[in-house]
Amino acid sequence: MPSSQTNQPRRTLLLTGASRGIGHATVKRFSAAGWRVITCSRHPFPENCPWEAGPEDHIQVDLSDEASTLEAIAETKRRLDGHELHALVNNAAISPKAGDGKRLSTLNTSKEDWHHVFQVNFFAPIMLARGLVEELKAAKGSVVNVSSIAGSRVHPFAGAAYSTSKAALAALTREMASDFGRLGIRVNAIAPGEIDTVMLSRHRKNCRANPDAPAGYDRRGGQDYLCAVHRYELIRQRRRDPHQWWPACVRG
Repeated sequence: MPSSQTNQPRRTLLLTGASRGIGHATVKRFSAAGWRVITCSRHPFPENCPWEAGPEDHIQVDLSDEASTLEAIAETKRRLDGHELHALVNNAAISPKAGDGKRLSTLNTSKEDWHHVFQVNFFAPIMLARGLVEELKAAKGSVVNVSSIAGSRVHPFAGAAYSTSKAALAALTREMASDFGRLGIRVNAIAPGEIDTVMLSRHRKNCRANPDAPAGYDRRGGQDYLCAVHRYELIRQRRRDPHQWWPACVRG
């Protein structure tokens, strides 16, 4: 089917982690541009979604389960029905927390959590790309792996398993770019900073009350964490005034 905005054949995108946050916004953007977007998430298709495609372009999948991921690959092939896949966006990710909402470090992350995180954040992206390589090759398509700035530094919110998996995903992307590039498939990664999504907002309410904190510091109670959505502005303030109050969690 041609795109409503051009005479070119309609392009198709497969995106994981589509139910909220960055993934949800990406679906809306590409749908508005006329793409067919096949969405994947743990949740069933919500009836109030703002894009045209319905359940017929949604695949419910548990990416933490290898068998479920393989089933999703087979289902994607069935829905493509011999057509090309122009883009794969590996956006789904998980970051488990302790029972009190604190980040899990290398000292208290269970072996099960390590496996769970790496299956979703690292293994699922390469499984999907390899499983759909012929469809991507036919379109000379693109793969985008959504990494994170947490993959290159210790982050106050992101747990050790999440951060490590994102660092591994960045390395994987370089390897994939070399291998898939020979097939005409581009592979890149993006590393977003802190974005006010559900994954982040659950930590914002853990920021400790501090009447002396400057604008941007959340006073709603909890841990001694700087609200990440305001962190950049505070860094700018710090550079303008080196004597300004600065929380210990972001020093150095």
